[in-house]
Amino acid sequence: MEDKLRLTRETLVNLYNIEDVATFATTMLFSIIPTHHIAVAVTEGKVLKSVSTIGRRVFLDLNLDQPSINARTIKTRQTQLVNDTSRDPDYFQSDPNETMSSELCIPMIHKGRVLGTINFEHQHPGRYTSDDARLAEDYAREIAEAVYRVQELKPPIEGSQAIYQVKTRSPMKICHDLLRAVYDGETVLNRILNMTAIQWKPGKELVSDLVAKGYLTVERTSSRRYAYRITEEGVKALKTYENLVENLR
Repeated sequence: MEDKLRLTRETLVNLYNIEDVATFATTMLFSIIPTHHIAVAVTEGKVLKSVSTIGRRVFLDLNLDQPSINARTIKTRQTQLVNDTSRDPDYFQSDPNETMSSELCIPMIHKGRVLGTINFEHQHPGRYTSDDARLAEDYAREIAEAVYRVQELKPPIEGSQAIYQVKTRSPMKICHDLLRAVYDGETVLNRILNMTAIQWKPGKELVSDLVAKGYLTVERTSSRRYAYRITEEGVKALKTYENLVENLR
């Protein structure tokens, strides 16, 4: 688990917009604490805005003046561990056809500011433990620092546009970096799972599609592992992509 926390810390420092931070955070935490729903949301005045979710969207905009476990988390600045939502008067059921029986909500706090929440929901009661809460809090501190950093980024001033473009990292840039990792001979399946919000089946289909198109080759390295390397066609595709992006800029 320490390895994943270190990977989280090292990855977050290279992300430069709130969408990338939240996408990486939900994906990483989804692999650590099994859950049906997970959402990273940030505060904007009296509203909590969901930025990235896995599972059905928990909410879009949540009024913090209305009762909810997320609002209580923001107001108390304390983790909320609810093992039976039917007994919690603040439980907010966003989907009338689907009840989440367990909820774990972690505040994201940095430099004394509550920046948002990381919210876990599960269909079964009693799903989350105090150990889950402590583990999520460890990650929330790292994520909150990254959220604070990207929110404090200033718009580019004259003469700094090129530097700003380098620092602004989009999901497409992450995928581009992922292909470069393949070019360096690294295994990519776990990187797809850990660095983008692509769950296992879509991730596997993406790799299979790249192999089918001749951009990657695959070889078995053990009974359960495969190595993927980029082909000459893949290198050409990367160069075409880079030229396209450069022209669009």
